[in-house]
Amino acid sequence: MPNKLKSKLKQREFFCVSCNKRVSLPADQIGVQTFKNKRVKGGVPALRGECKKCGTNVTKFVKKKDASKLTKKFGKF
Repeated sequence: MPNKLKSKLKQREFFCVSCNKRVSLPADQIGVQTFKNKRVKGGVPALRGECKKCGTNVTKFVKKKDASKLTKKFGKF
């Protein structure tokens, strides 16, 4: 987590690297994507979205056990 954040990010909050700020996104703009990884069987799940201010893709990795719940809630990216 970047040093500028004093507390953990909430479920729909991301950190934009370009703006150096927290970005809160609506649920319809968030999706779950699985990144391929040779060491982790089945890949690594992450929440993805787009910053409202600058348009940069924002990504937040999540636990593998929570991926199925989040996919039902937000959908695939």
